[in-house]
Amino acid sequence: MTTEAVEFDLCVLGFGAAGAAAALEARALGLRTLVVERQPRERHTPSVMMSGGSIMAATDVAAATDYLDACADGLVPREVSAAWAARACELVAWLERRTTMTTAPSGTAEHPDLPGANGIVVVTAARGGVPLDRSEGRGTRLFAAMRDALAELGQEIRYGCTVDRLIVDGERVTGVEMSCDGARVRVHARRGVVLATGGFEFDEVVRRENLPVDPVRFYGNPGNRGDGLRLVAPLGADLWHMDQFVGRGVGSFVDPALGRLNFMLYTGPPGYVITDRHGMRFADESGQAELRHDFYQHMIARDEGGGLPRVPSYWFFDEKRRRAGPLTNLGVGLAAAGIYRWSEDNSAEIARGWIHQGTTVADAATAAGVGDPLRAQATVERYNAVCASGIDPDFGRPADTLLPLDEPPYYCVPLWPGGSHTTGGPRRDAHARILDRSGAPIPGLYGAGELGQATGRLYAAAGASLSDALCFGRIAAAHAATAELR
Repeated sequence: MTTEAVEFDLCVLGFGAAGAAAALEARALGLRTLVVERQPRERHTPSVMMSGGSIMAATDVAAATDYLDACADGLVPREVSAAWAARACELVAWLERRTTMTTAPSGTAEHPDLPGANGIVVVTAARGGVPLDRSEGRGTRLFAAMRDALAELGQEIRYGCTVDRLIVDGERVTGVEMSCDGARVRVHARRGVVLATGGFEFDEVVRRENLPVDPVRFYGNPGNRGDGLRLVAPLGADLWHMDQFVGRGVGSFVDPALGRLNFMLYTGPPGYVITDRHGMRFADESGQAELRHDFYQHMIARDEGGGLPRVPSYWFFDEKRRRAGPLTNLGVGLAAAGIYRWSEDNSAEIARGWIHQGTTVADAATAAGVGDPLRAQATVERYNAVCASGIDPDFGRPADTLLPLDEPPYYCVPLWPGGSHTTGGPRRDAHARILDRSGAPIPGLYGAGELGQATGRLYAAAGASLSDALCFGRIAAAHAATAELR
């Protein structure tokens, strides 16, 4: 088999938000750049396209640094958070300058009581200054804007390529060897390689060995299989926060033709009740309804014997919620990727047995597999009494979320800990350089996006992952453009 040899200034592995940002920045800095993507063009489902399209930005570098540092809780050096904050402050202007996308504010920090939270703002795609609705495919539009901008620049993107190894000359990473459509390709990258290959959420072995519980179900890019971890292992790269992921309660179902399908579920609008497998409430469920990224922490708590009584948990609702709209959003996840289209009235999913139905709560609990259906019935009855009083003495749930479950039939859906993606991977510094186990940068090797994302214990805000991808993609390209070559 012959080997094709090509030469570029920079090689970017992975064509999602991080890879696109790195390529856009590299082109602006005059670097001849190659983007390599493992998925075929016709089945390309980057996480950004499957996301809600929110982007965390910042308005004040010092405040945003304080906030990101507090969220990291010691898992990320402050100087890395500071580098992120600096780029986040100019992120909106950069995005609107490099693409045709316009944005508008749509949210704030997820943890408003932490220091510096006032320096965080969330933006999303807008039309006429008004944020688009999530169902309009904001993530798809964001990615399309970056992809189109690169196409106008004549950016070369090679799809369907499997990278076998990083090429090292002395101590410096100088390229990759890969297979594309059955042909061998050797890429020389004079200024280095950016790894933007995503997380490891669909590598069952790596996931089980690192995440705090098993199973954990993810609804993000099914192509995220830990490719970057395998590439950096021979180089002695250090790894960080491999046990962390961007999480919430997730619906997970099996389709005879498509296999396992995972969905971000919208438990709101009220009413809703979430129980453990014994039919007992265990937390203020409004965090899940608000799509916060910390409710899953309640779900993975172990009992005194080390068991996991909330894996899965069970979401109960009544006919009011069934009629209110799809249990998932048709503009994100598998729907955005064209893999599965959830029915508007949830009837197809009831027929499939994904949504369990009963004339009573106990009947729905029995159908779903709750261990004590009668206790689940009693739990919902107590919850309804709480709604009547307007005060939740058990978990302090806000009064405006206390709507009773009183319109049969009743429904129950298992909820699994999960989310969009993992965040662990190779440790990076403030210049997006990947570090070895001694803490020294591996020359010519950079990381951005979900592979070693610069988040820690608390997810900072909606769109923090896209913010990391865009900011560190730019940081990587900027450093590669100016680094001294030895």
